[in-house]
Amino acid sequence: MARTADYRSAFDVIGPIMVGPSSSHTAGAVRIGSAARTVLGAEPEKIHISYYESFAETHLGHGTDLAIIAGLLDFETEDPRIKNSIEIAKEKGIEIEFVEETGTSIGDHPNTALVKLDAGSKHVEVLGNSIGGGTIKLRSIHINGACVVMNHTLPLLVLYGNSEMSEFNDCIARMYDLGVKINEEIKSSLNDYHIIAIQLYKPIKNEAYETIRNEYPNIEFSNIV
Repeated sequence: MARTADYRSAFDVIGPIMVGPSSSHTAGAVRIGSAARTVLGAEPEKIHISYYESFAETHLGHGTDLAIIAGLLDFETEDPRIKNSIEIAKEKGIEIEFVEETGTSIGDHPNTALVKLDAGSKHVEVLGNSIGGGTIKLRSIHINGACVVMNHTLPLLVLYGNSEMSEFNDCIARMYDLGVKINEEIKSSLNDYHIIAIQLYKPIKNEAYETIRNEYPNIEFSNIV
């Protein structure tokens, strides 16, 4: 049976240990930032964040800016450095821009952020919702122009690159052999560039993750948990 619930346990509703004030505007924002950094696979050199609806209206008062930058710096939700994250990022020479968008959220949710990142020649865009209790949904992932559209909570394993689709399919079959519990696969292609977002029932074990990475060196992986 496919996984349909957004929350996996009561702890997802209660929320994580965190720096306040709000699980939606703080913890969820940290996790959106962290997810975007994971897709980028590096510390960003440029950050552009567009907020929608509630995020656009309240991000300053609720510390959303600090939280989402903290996630992009790879800080956890309880890290005391969250309150200084923007200053830390600027000290690293990272360019930051925040935009308050008007009108209806492009993520079909009031707590929505579109995070655009650059590092070297790589450009990624991650559209995320903070749906409460620190839980997030990802709505789309762009990597160098290719895009996969979804409406899924974590954990997600993202595969991408220029390998033949047959190699991606073989990699997914290998995951099943390794006992990885896959809920759904969302595939997209742009010319010869492919992105596959795989929603998991639970995070992939480190041993299985390292196995597939070693066996499929031509595929790039982002493990978003």
